[in-house]
Amino acid sequence: MTAFATLGNVTIDDLVFPDGSTMWRTPGGNAIYSALGIALWGERPDVVAPVGPDYPVEALAGRVDLSRCRPLERTLRNWGLYEEDGTRTFTFRSASRNWHAFSPTAADIDGARYAHAHLAPLPWDLHIAFAEHLRAGGAAVISVDPDDRHLDAVPPADLKRLLAAIDLFLPSLQDVAALMPGRSPADAIRALRDIAPDLPLIAVKCGQEGVLLHAAGAADLVRVGTAAQTVVDTTGAGDAFSGGALYGFARTRDPVEAALFGSVSASYAVATHGPDGLLAAVAAEAEARRARLRSTVETRPI
Repeated sequence: MTAFATLGNVTIDDLVFPDGSTMWRTPGGNAIYSALGIALWGERPDVVAPVGPDYPVEALAGRVDLSRCRPLERTLRNWGLYEEDGTRTFTFRSASRNWHAFSPTAADIDGARYAHAHLAPLPWDLHIAFAEHLRAGGAAVISVDPDDRHLDAVPPADLKRLLAAIDLFLPSLQDVAALMPGRSPADAIRALRDIAPDLPLIAVKCGQEGVLLHAAGAADLVRVGTAAQTVVDTTGAGDAFSGGALYGFARTRDPVEAALFGSVSASYAVATHGPDGLLAAVAAEAEARRARLRSTVETRPI
């Protein structure tokens, strides 16, 4: 059984910045960033995502295993438009707009068994199918990072079904706003906890405000601050957090430790444009960041 895998998308990102500068053919994808969030802790996770021959594999320096990536004629390609106020818009390019066509299928993991698996943002129906398939295959820990597109249309029964099949639910602020409009992160966690009282960890990624989390059965909400030392580009930070959180929970079974691992992984993602910060991360420095981050942990009654 393979220790870790991430399932999602592999993309090539063409970036346009507010000053008119550009970065072309940047290796990206939620499955890549989440896998690198695991890899910086010394693992070499499988990535399960379709990919074309145009993807700059060499840029990943062998840190992740792409042997489970089904070959396509071309890789999913994005425009990434950065605004002066810091907002970003990623749009599928014209030949890349059928999201399912660039997403993994159950056939892509036939014969594979994973102890720990992360489901990066994918169409909702794939999240449910993969979570149940992986659990039936013996996965001990499954994490999910939802995609905010169409979350407002997810039937309550489907949400309950997914949460019953996983261990870590890791939405962003944008996801929470789409799934539960008008609710604060704390209120959203309370509502999710009502739906899934036994789900081991619910954590809302709050950007520069860190992460707000709740462990099943706990009397308190916990906030963990950011470990970022330099913020250049937040692209991929949520994915890297999710990979790190999966690793941390798999190794410790402690929800707060999971958030610490995830926050450190995210801190490397934001340090550069593209995945270079994650690729350059050194495990010893990552451990030092995790130790320092513990001082930011705060609790309050749920």
